[in-house]
Amino acid sequence: DAILQDGRGSARAPGWVLVASAIAMIVLLALHPEGQAKDFAGVLRNEAADRRIDAIVHGGFVLILAIQMACYAIFSLRLAKAMNAAITGLVFFCFGAAMLSGSTLIDGLVLPSIAAKYAGVPAKIDSARTLYAFGGAMISILMPLGIGFQSAGITAWGWGLLRTKRRGAGIAGLSIGLLALVTTIAAAFTMNPMALMVGIAALALWAVVAGVTVIRSGT
Repeated sequence: DAILQDGRGSARAPGWVLVASAIAMIVLLALHPEGQAKDFAGVLRNEAADRRIDAIVHGGFVLILAIQMACYAIFSLRLAKAMNAAITGLVFFCFGAAMLSGSTLIDGLVLPSIAAKYAGVPAKIDSARTLYAFGGAMISILMPLGIGFQSAGITAWGWGLLRTKRRGAGIAGLSIGLLALVTTIAAAFTMNPMALMVGIAALALWAVVAGVTVIRSGT
């Protein structure tokens, strides 16, 4: 099998980790606090109150991305018959993961810390508003770019898998990657956060597909 050309170690362990990471991503999305504030002062109070769960959710997501990069590196090394596509997929995914991690850290750790500092100081609410505007602008750029690069990586992996015996996984990778890429581009122009959530769900779905692929072909 092309995924195990050199027989280095077991592919099953990272495969199971990828599947588990996909489940963890969905769980963290479900735990994400939803603010119902009607004004900026309310936003600050909510963010300050949810600071701990925000740190868990967003910090956990960064940890998952790091674990996935390690597993995808192993996955890519085993695509010996499609090494160009495998390396391209890995580089694009890791580049996107770095940007998505930056967005996640700003959203889940930096902004809640600012909220905790200014929530009880009404006289400095304009300063907090400025910092939030800057943070929001960074997130609006980093998040779609991150998901977009990861989607391009998935598309490259899918293309590479078409050259192996895992053509079903290849078709799935191409479909998931292109869907996430188109959705993310649309989200960047429409500023629709729900479209970005579809992109993240697609990343989780690919983790399952890639995980099952290496589990089935591992030793």
